[in-house]
Amino acid sequence: MRYCMAILLLVATALALDSNQLRVVELHGKYGFINREGKLVIPARFDFAWDFSEGLADAWVGAPVDSKVGFIDRTGEFVIPARFDYARAFHGGIAAVQVRGLWGFIDRSSHPIADAALEQVNDFAEGLGAFKSEGKWGYLDTKGARVINPLYDLTSEFSEGLAPAYLNQKCGFIDKKGATVIPFRFERCAAFTDDLAAVKSGLWGYIDKSGSFQIKPGFDSAGVFSEGIAAIARAGKWGYVNQAGELVVAPEFFSPSGSPAAYRFSEGKACVKQRDKWGFIDKKGRFVIAPKFVRCGTFKNGLADVCDAPNHCGYINDRGEFVWSGEP
Repeated sequence: MRYCMAILLLVATALALDSNQLRVVELHGKYGFINREGKLVIPARFDFAWDFSEGLADAWVGAPVDSKVGFIDRTGEFVIPARFDYARAFHGGIAAVQVRGLWGFIDRSSHPIADAALEQVNDFAEGLGAFKSEGKWGYLDTKGARVINPLYDLTSEFSEGLAPAYLNQKCGFIDKKGATVIPFRFERCAAFTDDLAAVKSGLWGYIDKSGSFQIKPGFDSAGVFSEGIAAIARAGKWGYVNQAGELVVAPEFFSPSGSPAAYRFSEGKACVKQRDKWGFIDKKGRFVIAPKFVRCGTFKNGLADVCDAPNHCGYINDRGEFVWSGEP
């Protein structure tokens, strides 16, 4: 019996991983899913959809005025009926859903973890989900119990055991019991990744989990660490630093609008802007996919979403070749 259960678990895990490799596409105003080779494996029959997460994807059906969303599996069939007004992806086996303007959470069997009675919510992470009630933010556990009372002006997801939280216009970090671990003394905070968090104190720098600066404030903007490096900006130009604060890619990427011109690394590549086009660089700052797009995202399971014109988007592989280029 134990052997059979192990086999079933392995099969279920393989199916979930396989479905998570599918990417959502739009075709003639409807949404479906392709595999890594660009083959349409779930027909475009949904009115809207998001990518798969943990083996399920949220998909909408119905006219815009009364459209409803549920969750489909890798066969494209609804396993959670389309009965919600809005829904977000599953994280840790729990998804946020909205009914008549209020939010709650469900598990994979559609059982309510928390009834739709909350003003706003964030996705579950590390076993806790942030919620807003009467203008303040707190956290629920996976059984729907309030484990951190709504005391904060704003919070975010837990990462590496800590969560950024705002109180009286200052930001600090709390643990999973609601204890203040890093005092509320920063202007802005980002999540911990690779044991470092970007915080703003005049300028942006990076602190460790004791609250001490490991990379002193010296940046106009700063992103989260990913694959050991983080995007930073100085004088309007973007580059990358390592965890020692050393520049590994000089700030040379520029966006005239003032918006970020460099994004986090994924699968060894990052989307950056050169003049008016976007492309992908490696960790030495060399272009591995030429800057020829008007927009680009991050790589996931070998594919990245890009647009080579404002109204023409698709997916490329790690060689920069389109595997899906929109409507034929």
